[in-house]
Amino acid sequence: MPPLERDDRVLRTTRVVSIVIVPILTAAFVILFLFPGQTRALWGWTIRSRMSSMFMGGGYLAGALFFYRASRAKEWHRLGPGIIATTAFAGALGVATFLHWDEFNHGHVSFWAWLILYITTPLLLPVLYVKNRQFDPGTPSPDDAPIPRWIRTTLSVMGATQLLFAITLFVRPSLFQADWPWTLSTVSARSLAGFAAFPAITYLAFAFEHRWSALRWPFETAIAGVALIAVGAARSSGDFKDGTLAWVWRAGLLGTLAFLVVIWLTMRREVRRQLASSP
Repeated sequence: MPPLERDDRVLRTTRVVSIVIVPILTAAFVILFLFPGQTRALWGWTIRSRMSSMFMGGGYLAGALFFYRASRAKEWHRLGPGIIATTAFAGALGVATFLHWDEFNHGHVSFWAWLILYITTPLLLPVLYVKNRQFDPGTPSPDDAPIPRWIRTTLSVMGATQLLFAITLFVRPSLFQADWPWTLSTVSARSLAGFAAFPAITYLAFAFEHRWSALRWPFETAIAGVALIAVGAARSSGDFKDGTLAWVWRAGLLGTLAFLVVIWLTMRREVRRQLASSP
């Protein structure tokens, strides 16, 4: 079988998996972001903080955006870093499920959807990654541009720091709960750690990947997630504790969003410059 045909067949499997995932993530967004106070009735476990619910809901919609793009992808390398980041995210939530088994509503359909998703995806996505990455020639795409060194260095450090934080939050949530800007249960803390892992791995990928085309989709997913979390914070202002820390967290969130947008605009300009200079 010619390599190109085999490449298309394997990539087609990834598209099918993505098509299945998109409506699941979208439904999770609708429940958690639009109805954050009704998780006892609508979700697989009761999330007592509106902010925690909306944080996760925003992350789910951003993930749906990534997998919608994956369902239409024609080049594997545009998905690779995002697949690695999603595997870490799904693995964290899968482990959290079994660590907090008694807190879940085992009689609710949302729980079984959650359980199936976080048992299968941490196993399936690495298989798709291994089978697809062999067809990545490692060459730039026509719409590529060199990523400036300052962007690669800054995001790599940012990613390593955030990933260390996410791991620590997952392993020892008690270290953070007392000082968290809103009331945070242990299962919510471990879930948020999983959500924080996706952008962390995306940022860290800038240390190893030089092609903007390989990082653009997961990077834009991270921007969408941060933006939706900011909207959730505005809608859940009553959840935040009084004091300076809550305002520092909000300012940090908005600052991070602004910084990511600046990088995105910088790379957009670099791509246009590259295309203009091409023969």
